[in-house]
Amino acid sequence: MDKVQMCVDSLIEAIKEGEAYQRYVECEEKLKEEPELREEIDRFRTEVYLLNNSEDCSEDLFEKIDQFERDHREFRKNPLVNEFLEAELDVCKLLQRVSNRIQSGVKIKIPYL
Repeated sequence: MDKVQMCVDSLIEAIKEGEAYQRYVECEEKLKEEPELREEIDRFRTEVYLLNNSEDCSEDLFEKIDQFERDHREFRKNPLVNEFLEAELDVCKLLQRVSNRIQSGVKIKIPYL
């Protein structure tokens, strides 16, 4: 196994052992006990993704986002929902920071498209 692969494997293990990922795994375990809630969370996450990746830049998008937040305010008050979404966000931010560090440390020229 080459050095890069060994370091990647070590990085993966460090992430898995970290607090953020451990919280995420704990939430996943709790949600196994509530499959209907898990389905609701996944629908919520899908809607958030679609809103965040919409190419609509009009004021209508802002109204849609406001309405979405109003519609899901009670849902987000569920402690398990909120705990899971925060844990997932923390893991995603961690992975982004790792990716950004690698990209900033390894210089390659990529043309802008």
